[in-house]
Amino acid sequence: MNQTPVTLHAISVADLDVVATLHCASWRSAYRGILSEAYLEGDLLTNRLDVWHPKLSAMTDRQFGWIARHDGEPVGFAFASIDQDPTWGTLVDNLHVLPSHHGAGIGRGLLTAVAHFAHERATYPGLFLWCYEQNTRARAFYERQGAEAVEQILYAAPDGQWYPEWRYAWRTTPFAP
Repeated sequence: MNQTPVTLHAISVADLDVVATLHCASWRSAYRGILSEAYLEGDLLTNRLDVWHPKLSAMTDRQFGWIARHDGEPVGFAFASIDQDPTWGTLVDNLHVLPSHHGAGIGRGLLTAVAHFAHERATYPGLFLWCYEQNTRARAFYERQGAEAVEQILYAAPDGQWYPEWRYAWRTTPFAP
């Protein structure tokens, strides 16, 4: 990747297709070998559009996110909900970067933007997210960013199967100014 800076812009309902497309690409890479092949190779785009349309259409002032662009092209996004848990704080519901842009600092940039926004508006400190146990690349990334695995559950995934997931948490809002 060249040295052109990555820009972030706030997610809105107008970004529905971009968000769903990025989500599909990320899942097909990161969840290969975790979620079923039939699900990942099925009509995942329609599925993600069906998930994101109501979410983006009904965003409240407690939900926010950013799309990362490199050379004008969308390469990742983050979406979060403030004060989702009095113990853990803001839920980072999604953090996805295209595989071709892994290692370029985009994930950390998105996570930092989420943390700054939450720090300014949240009542409860901290950030948390859920990560499939088998998603070792993401788990290592979150640990490098200072998160700790604090709880494990079995999660009913969208492919109809149950998988172990870890709650990763930052007990204080990371990267806060």
